[in-house]
Amino acid sequence: MKILHYLLSFAFASTAFGQIDTLSQKMVSMQDTYQKPYKVGSVYYEKNSQTPYTGVLYGKFSNGKYLSIQEYKNGIGNGTWANYYENGNRKEVGTYINNLVEGPVKQYREDGTLKAEGQYKHWRKKVGIWRYYNIEGNLIKQTDYGY
Repeated sequence: MKILHYLLSFAFASTAFGQIDTLSQKMVSMQDTYQKPYKVGSVYYEKNSQTPYTGVLYGKFSNGKYLSIQEYKNGIGNGTWANYYENGNRKEVGTYINNLVEGPVKQYREDGTLKAEGQYKHWRKKVGIWRYYNIEGNLIKQTDYGY
């Protein structure tokens, strides 16, 4: 039953979480925020504001391409996050739950091909079945990390 739940949730999430809706959400550079300590990580605030930030925070490389894009609600990481290579290709895409990287994640090589996919729990602890792919996209290894 756990495996069925995992497969269904991953199938749904892998189609839904790959894109961050940046058109309907406010976007602010990480450089334009400040942080206050939180029980896990930090709470983000837009500069000159006392209200925890809700929207998309991003970081950029010196070449202007995105380094990271992350969704925040009330100053806390909740929603989709994505990290990028300096060439602009995705590096990792996943979800935050209360400032923790949890749930489905996909990892990519610098050329944009899928490297691995699986689930994280408790801040990047691999759980469940992880699949690893070669550069041609063929499954080369599958590992069950348990729960």
